[in-house]
Amino acid sequence: MNTSSIFGTEKISRILLRLAPPVMLAQLIQALYNIIDSLFIGRYSESGLTALSIIYPLQLLMIALAVGTGVGINTVMAAELGSGHRDRAEEFAGVGTPLAAGLWVLFALVCWCILPAYARMSTHAEDVIRDVVVYGRIVCVFSTGLFLESVWTKILQADGDMTTPMIAQILGALTNILLDPLLIFGLLGPPRMGIGGAAVATVTGQMVAALIVCRKGLRRPPAPAVFPGHIARIFRMGLPNILMQSAYTFYILGLNLILAGFSDQAVTALGLYYKWQTFFFIPLAAMQTCIVPVISFNYAARKIDRCRRTLAVAVGFGLALMAVGTLCFLILPGPLLRTFTSDERVVAIGRVGFRIIGISFLPMVTSLIFPVFFQALGFSLKSSLLTIIRTVVLFVPLGYLFSRLGLGWFWLTFPVTETLTSLVGAFFYRQFLGQDYVRSQPSPAPAPAIQPTRPGLILTIDRQHGSSGKQIGKLVAQRLGVPFYYKEMIALAAQESGLDRQFISDLHKNAPDLLRELYLSSRVVQYAVRAQDAILHKLADSGSCVIVGRAAGYVLRYYDNVVRVFIHAPRAYRIRRVMEIYGDSPAQARRNIRRSDKARASYYRHISGRRWGDARDYALTVDASIGPEQAADLIVRYLQSLNNPS
Repeated sequence: MNTSSIFGTEKISRILLRLAPPVMLAQLIQALYNIIDSLFIGRYSESGLTALSIIYPLQLLMIALAVGTGVGINTVMAAELGSGHRDRAEEFAGVGTPLAAGLWVLFALVCWCILPAYARMSTHAEDVIRDVVVYGRIVCVFSTGLFLESVWTKILQADGDMTTPMIAQILGALTNILLDPLLIFGLLGPPRMGIGGAAVATVTGQMVAALIVCRKGLRRPPAPAVFPGHIARIFRMGLPNILMQSAYTFYILGLNLILAGFSDQAVTALGLYYKWQTFFFIPLAAMQTCIVPVISFNYAARKIDRCRRTLAVAVGFGLALMAVGTLCFLILPGPLLRTFTSDERVVAIGRVGFRIIGISFLPMVTSLIFPVFFQALGFSLKSSLLTIIRTVVLFVPLGYLFSRLGLGWFWLTFPVTETLTSLVGAFFYRQFLGQDYVRSQPSPAPAPAIQPTRPGLILTIDRQHGSSGKQIGKLVAQRLGVPFYYKEMIALAAQESGLDRQFISDLHKNAPDLLRELYLSSRVVQYAVRAQDAILHKLADSGSCVIVGRAAGYVLRYYDNVVRVFIHAPRAYRIRRVMEIYGDSPAQARRNIRRSDKARASYYRHISGRRWGDARDYALTVDASIGPEQAADLIVRYLQSLNNPS
């Protein structure tokens, strides 16, 4: 698929309708795992249905840990493959299996120990406590398949194999569906296991899915020495996903504990809402997934109108689809509840709850799409804040406050939370529209032509902020009579990719420090990096030149004629230079030096996996405090000595 022609020019609604169906199918398959157990357990016992509602947050936590780790591996592998580092991508894939096994053992041990106390914290009914412990211990202790399948699936997806994981999920879901009635009710030979049978069916389905992806997903582990560094990087990439998914765990747990103060039937009613929510939210969740590449590409290309149009179309589709859910919850709450339960008290409580919750479906569209919109832009902090505001700041505190007025009032937590989150998202969106990058639309200037020159040495320069690296590089190029590339390289990469020059220029500093590596691994940034790397190779193939920045020395590491130089200077010298050149105050200069150096180091580590400024990676390191002219002369003499060794 040509990214520029598809995401950049095709009609937005057509793009989303093309991308959404496969995503919806995958999410429907995942939803079956949540629904099937409840469907059969509801016909077996009411205590089992309540137990499923109580254990649901723990299952979400387990999925967050397993899938988040897989996302971390997938993200790192995608970045390495995008940079052409197949061997390093395979190393991270090899770390996946031992890491998944270790996480499974840790989670299983903790859950085995805490489940009785967790059950008693959530209910006082002994039959429900027994069912929580039985079901919970089976699905948590025997969750090997979930952890391994999550990691192996993400490894395959990083390699571009989307078919095998989908087949695995379908067959895993079918296994669960077929085994549920056999094991719960003891049909066709197996013993009648009740809620334990539902748990066995679930973990068996997970193991089937894991076995299908095992053949392609299982990779040879790398040397033990690389494990600590690789695991640290995997969790740097996967931790935001784990934390965001875990936030849902804790807010559902909090709401369960509030409702437990009324009755077990109230907890069951909330659990049944989440079962139906999984089904009704499939189109909205698919829309969230599909808008990310469209928005991220057009933002990077500075086609802001298409970003706004994508958001508007997604919200319009979402409102239309969720209106169906609202009508079902308002008109048919009884039939929806009786699909799972025959307990009239659960139905009576749920009928009130479903009708009020149904009102929240429309504001929920924007409360869920705004975080994804900002994630696509690379504004991970705003995206995370919206999720935290919704799940941590609003849901549980509001649930507690409304519950003080009575059970009927408790359900207002949902529409109020979704409305307030949407208002905060709208405020962030107005801030976004006011940004200079968004408001200004500079006329595109023609990119400079690559200047062919005689074959010879290619000088690449990395430099600390304030060390006059660009000035020194330009002086060296003038003395040698070869082309100099800095801003010119960025303009050529913009022309190559169809992205905006300013976006490419700011690649290494567009995200907050804590989220920068995650931002650098996003699809559109990797697309820009590949275009930039292609230009670097074209420059190197065109003859002698001087190139400043962009980890050019590492990108061109396989060229025999590349000379890598690092320019540094004492901090006091750099502060003075920044104050002279940019007019910064001393405090501003110190802050900008720290931020810029940190951003460059992060970018270099992301591209190369190595430490920026490590003298072992450079042929020459130069202290620029001797003066730009003197530093340029020193570099020229060194290059001449390479051409004319004595």
